[in-house]
Amino acid sequence: MKPAFERFVTGIVRQTDCNREEREDLYEELLSHLECSFIDYKNEGYSEEEAMRTAMTNFGTEQEVGNQLQEAMYPKRKGMMLGLAVASLLYAYSVYASQLFVMGDAHIIWLVAAVIVSAAILYVTVRPVTSLNRRLWMNGLLLVHLFIFFYGLLLATDLDNRLSVGLTIIACLILLLGILLVYRTTIYDYPAKDQLAGSGMKWLHFINITTGIFVVFVSLFFVWAMLWFTDEFSAMFLLTLLPISAWAISYAIQLRLMKQQKPVWAYAVVIFQMAIILSGLAYWIVVF
Repeated sequence: MKPAFERFVTGIVRQTDCNREEREDLYEELLSHLECSFIDYKNEGYSEEEAMRTAMTNFGTEQEVGNQLQEAMYPKRKGMMLGLAVASLLYAYSVYASQLFVMGDAHIIWLVAAVIVSAAILYVTVRPVTSLNRRLWMNGLLLVHLFIFFYGLLLATDLDNRLSVGLTIIACLILLLGILLVYRTTIYDYPAKDQLAGSGMKWLHFINITTGIFVVFVSLFFVWAMLWFTDEFSAMFLLTLLPISAWAISYAIQLRLMKQQKPVWAYAVVIFQMAIILSGLAYWIVVF
């Protein structure tokens, strides 16, 4: 009886975006509920096999129960992810077709990257890969998506004015939805029980996500601008991506310090990071 219930409950829990601790709590709760139902049916005169089968049948299928729990724990998130994936695919093909048929040239590499990341988001939303940390992979895909579609926004601005305005607005909406999902996944849906330093961890994520988005967008803008004014790609362009690497290293250090129960040092690093970004921004405003 026990292994069958365990497999059944494990299949349900894997349908959700819970982290390890949440999964363990949910697993124990569902297993306890199933065992109570099993005992009730046994007391009503069912055989052990009938009681087990009836308890699981009345509980619902793994997919149904998992989806209901996912929606109850993270309302509308699945719909938002599906909307992002579908809108991104349509946008990618629209920009590519506009470039190809109107301008006579198109960015095939960008199209391939945009389709791959959009299809990946669609796939993991519809068919969760249960062997992976779903939340981690979702957030990773969302960040890559932002990176690729911000470049897609810049491509839309190059198009004929009649197409450029509409596609630019759509790109902005797609990026806003992607940013909203990153914030939601990392902060709002972040389990309160797993906070190593209470709300401090949430603020740390909030500040780093915000600065990360700013740094990535600015870096990509400069890459795009240099490509616009030059005919050939140079490895020197990659230097503009150094701020992204520095931000990622700083973020990783902060999380490491928090895990080591050193919040003061983590806050010091994020303050130093903010000081550098604000100084660079102030310099740019004064000079230009």
